[in-house]
Amino acid sequence: MALQTQYSRSRSARNRSTGNQKKGSGTDLHEMSRNKTSVAEFAAEHSLRAKSEVGVEQARREAKGDGRKQAWAPPKRQSLISNSARSQRDPLRTLPPHPSSGASSSGTKSRGAVHLEQLDKLREIFDEATRSGDGKLDEEEFLRACRNVFGEEAMSTTHEEQMRTVFKKIDNLSNDTISWDDFCSFLYLEYHERDSAEARAKKVDFHTPAIITKGSPHHGSVCAVQHTSDGGLVTCSEEGTVCFWSQELELKRTKPLTEVDVKQREKPKWISDMVLSLPHKKIILATGDCELQFFEMVNFEPYCQLSRLESIPLKIVCWHDPEDEVKTVILLGDKDGAVTVMITDNILNAFTDWKSGPKLEGLPTYSLYKLLSNSESGVKCYRWKLHSSWVTELHYFPKLLMFGSCSLDPSASFVLGVLSPSTEVDSYLRQTSSATRGAKRSLLPARRFMSCDQRVFRMAKGVSSADYCSRHNVLVTGSADRFVRVWNPFMTSKPVGTLEGHTAPVFFVKADSANSRLFSIGNDNTIMVWDILEFTCLNSVFPSVHKFSVPTQAAHYNDVGQEVVLATDEVGVIKLVQPVGVRQDMVQTHLSPVAGVAFSPCFNHLITASRDGVVKVWAMETGKKEFEFSVGRCGVSAMAVDKTGKRIVTGSSNGQLKVWSYNSGECLKTLDKENRKEVARARFVSVNQCKYK
Repeated sequence: MALQTQYSRSRSARNRSTGNQKKGSGTDLHEMSRNKTSVAEFAAEHSLRAKSEVGVEQARREAKGDGRKQAWAPPKRQSLISNSARSQRDPLRTLPPHPSSGASSSGTKSRGAVHLEQLDKLREIFDEATRSGDGKLDEEEFLRACRNVFGEEAMSTTHEEQMRTVFKKIDNLSNDTISWDDFCSFLYLEYHERDSAEARAKKVDFHTPAIITKGSPHHGSVCAVQHTSDGGLVTCSEEGTVCFWSQELELKRTKPLTEVDVKQREKPKWISDMVLSLPHKKIILATGDCELQFFEMVNFEPYCQLSRLESIPLKIVCWHDPEDEVKTVILLGDKDGAVTVMITDNILNAFTDWKSGPKLEGLPTYSLYKLLSNSESGVKCYRWKLHSSWVTELHYFPKLLMFGSCSLDPSASFVLGVLSPSTEVDSYLRQTSSATRGAKRSLLPARRFMSCDQRVFRMAKGVSSADYCSRHNVLVTGSADRFVRVWNPFMTSKPVGTLEGHTAPVFFVKADSANSRLFSIGNDNTIMVWDILEFTCLNSVFPSVHKFSVPTQAAHYNDVGQEVVLATDEVGVIKLVQPVGVRQDMVQTHLSPVAGVAFSPCFNHLITASRDGVVKVWAMETGKKEFEFSVGRCGVSAMAVDKTGKRIVTGSSNGQLKVWSYNSGECLKTLDKENRKEVARARFVSVNQCKYK
């Protein structure tokens, strides 16, 4: 059966999905998945060489990517890919050998490897069989052909058994012979199913509409949202009200922290940002009076404050060393476009010194001048002038050992800077502050980075938000021009790629490194999820769907609770769809209830099918998944294996019976109302006795 006929029938019969790479299939041909585009294109082209030009071009388009739109050109990605990965793009490169061959998989020719030139030789053998006979090879002829192509040394006893298994998988009709079209169809359909399975595994869904708080204690706009270790949320509004929420968005505790000084002031202080110091149970607030206030997280009692900062702090970052939590870095981004860096090896000693100051408006106060003049404080302070506009967002990236500052400044939209300068400037800063004690701005003057200490990324409309994906070593930025850009941290001249899709300025981006995903939110509250590897949009959620239409002031992605948080004076949570009733330490087989289980003695496979139409093949010896495909939207209500062990029969909720080659995901036959004789026969004859010509 020609590839075009088989594939068109399969596509019309069901909505195709892919399976993961076969593991433990025991064949060098299955290891060609690292060069699947080239092999699939090869198989489609040669199996359709006698067909019409329309059919050939259609198959070639299918082989080159299943018709999916690429977000940007591959050459832009090469700067982030290793040399070994680049070599996999060469269609004539040597493919990795089987592990048992003892050969290297570095991309050079080695014993036991398979490449496209050898497939051409195999095709010539099938062509010779066509000229001398029916063009088909039996099992022994196929093995002789493999020995001729791969060599006697490569075809060891283990590999010979593996090739016998491949022959049985291709011969799904049990004719004891295979043709070149059957061979190419098997390769092409297998790679096609794997692509679809990867896309299905990356699918992201949300529970909509959003869960919105009612009767929120916040009387102003929420300026900061952060999650706790148990998956709960902490929100802080501009008037200083801090609220702790549970995972179900139930209010646990709340208190206006600025009520301490209300009696001594005409109006409460304006809060610009909030951050939690979880190891030391502290709440840190940045105020409009150039102060940094610390409160106890347990009882909301005031602890201390740092006063007389150089400028109004708009953004705070507090990072603790995971191996030594007393080593702390505090970053302050202010309205003048400068970033203040405070580094201490023992934050507990610093807290003790700061708490020893005199009380001012109900809080023990420690001034910046006293901090700089105390050489025994153990706190190093630097202030760097980075932007000509205010700091819109601030981060610290431990893997890069650098901090990132965002601004609307076109000439310095995003800056990566080191914590400590290359030259020792501590003595100079102390001399400057001691000489001009009376002037406020001389306490900690903002200095410029040396060119070797910073990396400047420029965008016409600045950067509203940025993040770093540590898993893939890329930076992501969101701008008012509605684009999300992906950057190589070491190349500032141009982005690696641009993600287009937002219709409003992007004000929030967040990289989920564990799942290789990227979340971006626009000013119109549209949430988009992107795949960092494939550079495609996985899902888009519009305000008309999640029902949180109020202009958002703050946003947050909770990677513990797997949810997106939008906040104004109210808080809305949009949760990601997670498997129900499955623990994190439990291996999950299907995302929906299992409708059928069968065993194939031919390949020693366990086959499972779920109600959502996904069929998975498992190796009994290892328990690993070898293949996966979808039978359609109608799902599976029953399943059985025929007596050959090469085919399965599935029953769906629409009353159809279908026969599948479960090793390639190919639909061999459909029994429906138009074929009443087969349906009547299937009712009375056991599946193990069914034979299909």
